[in-house]
Amino acid sequence: MKLGKAFEIFVEHVLINVGFSVVAPDNLYIFNGAPGKMIQGLGAAHNADVLLEPPVQTPFYSQTRLLIECKDYSRRVGLNTVRSAIGLREDINHFDIIDITELTARRRQNRHELVHNYERYSYQVAIAALNGYTIPAQSLAATYRIPLLEFNRMPFWREFLRLIRPGYVDNLSYRFNREHNEDMAIETQIINLAVEVGKHMAVAVTNSGQMLFLYCMTSEQIQFGNDYSLHWSEPELPWQLRSGSQSYFFQLPDSIMKRWLSHATDELQIKKEAIHCKEQFLSNMVVYYKYNERPVIRMISIDENQLRLARERLQTYDI
Repeated sequence: MKLGKAFEIFVEHVLINVGFSVVAPDNLYIFNGAPGKMIQGLGAAHNADVLLEPPVQTPFYSQTRLLIECKDYSRRVGLNTVRSAIGLREDINHFDIIDITELTARRRQNRHELVHNYERYSYQVAIAALNGYTIPAQSLAATYRIPLLEFNRMPFWREFLRLIRPGYVDNLSYRFNREHNEDMAIETQIINLAVEVGKHMAVAVTNSGQMLFLYCMTSEQIQFGNDYSLHWSEPELPWQLRSGSQSYFFQLPDSIMKRWLSHATDELQIKKEAIHCKEQFLSNMVVYYKYNERPVIRMISIDENQLRLARERLQTYDI
């Protein structure tokens, strides 16, 4: 199985098990083509690596969908990929079905219905990368609110890499018709891993538009209180979000890490910058998850009392 395909399967099924649903082709706007699932754009049709609907739609707004471009590059994703994602989002959101019959009908003042009556969606485009992103790419993505997905610091990542190692087959019965059956075996195990990961996973959208994957290490029953606190031990390790009785790991984007650490000259300054980072980038989140197999959406906010106490402790260190 090709690495890119394996990555698409993993990303898609993790989100499915969080509560997202697969968008089925309607053979008009969404259709199956030679490269896979395709979506119409104003200038051209585009391959959609992963195309999903969120578990809950926002009232009073157009229904939304999420298209994820999965990149299996051996290097970090750069500016050109983010630029392409921005263009892709523009192209698919400006598409409409118009033909000569519709244009002629518009000339009649007494027309009663559209020629094509179909549901319209607002599309967000995200990028998922195997090996992270350059700092300029992250800055551009943040400016245009393109979510960047990565898992390479998460606890389950090594298991995924083990599954996609060339020639890996878990069951010896797949020796015959090796290529076809090996792909089937790997796909099955990737989906099984994604199901297990999804049981522990919630997806958060921050006030800056970034998507964070919150991985619960303490329980399969995802729960959140009204607020949360953020904790870190080493810059290279995942951060922790604690809410209610649960703790979650998540990756802080490298661009935020750089802003955090670039002004820090000692341990005390690192702590000060961490508090500033929490306030500026991570103060509020909309969280999607499953509870008792039902999709849930919840707004949570950072524990202001915890931030106040942290500031007071740092002030005592300065004295």
